[in-house]
Amino acid sequence: MKQLSLCLLILLAVSLTTSAAYEKVKPKLELQEIQEFIGQWKGVGQLKRGSTQGGWIEESHWEWKFTKQDSALVYKSPKGKFVKELWVSFEEGVYVARGVNADGKKIELRGKRDDSGKLVLTNAEMTLPSRISFRTVAAGKRMVVSFERKLSEALYTRLGEVGATRKGSMFGKGVQEVVCIVSGGKGTMPVTFEGKTYYVCCTGCRDYFNENAAEIVAEYRMKQLKN
Repeated sequence: MKQLSLCLLILLAVSLTTSAAYEKVKPKLELQEIQEFIGQWKGVGQLKRGSTQGGWIEESHWEWKFTKQDSALVYKSPKGKFVKELWVSFEEGVYVARGVNADGKKIELRGKRDDSGKLVLTNAEMTLPSRISFRTVAAGKRMVVSFERKLSEALYTRLGEVGATRKGSMFGKGVQEVVCIVSGGKGTMPVTFEGKTYYVCCTGCRDYFNENAAEIVAEYRMKQLKN
């Protein structure tokens, strides 16, 4: 009993000494709501739904990025037909996506998740795309990304749509998922600390874990004790 109490006190002390910087850059709750986007994706793009004319193959990936001041989810599609990169943060009650479109122009979109969980981002400027929406289906194994052009205040027309599958997805039963020790998302790659293996969901979380392993593991153990 004394040993257990001592262990609890030690873990509590370690947790309390976690730096203020670490607390600031921990994954924001609102960003955790869309962290199922994290992973590598490959799919087929269509200019018109149901038609292969003008179709293309598109690959992309999402990952966490941490700085000393903040955290963000980053979308990258180096050969994307409409967007190359987006840094998604949560500011003043809305999601904000800043990045570069296929023409190399800077873009900024803002928006929220609708009742179905779809993330809808709107561009207030004249640059394209005017609106982008991201949604997952098939228990997070498939993603649909829609790109649109604004015609009037309330009317949009489709530029294109990409239906992608998460790399490594298994559609069968009995697949047990592990959890990312940093973000709480789906763990896909192993990391180690003091001889024990944990999992993270992306390279951003891997780098952050390697820099703050002691603090992250201490917090993780505290949560396990509470549960």
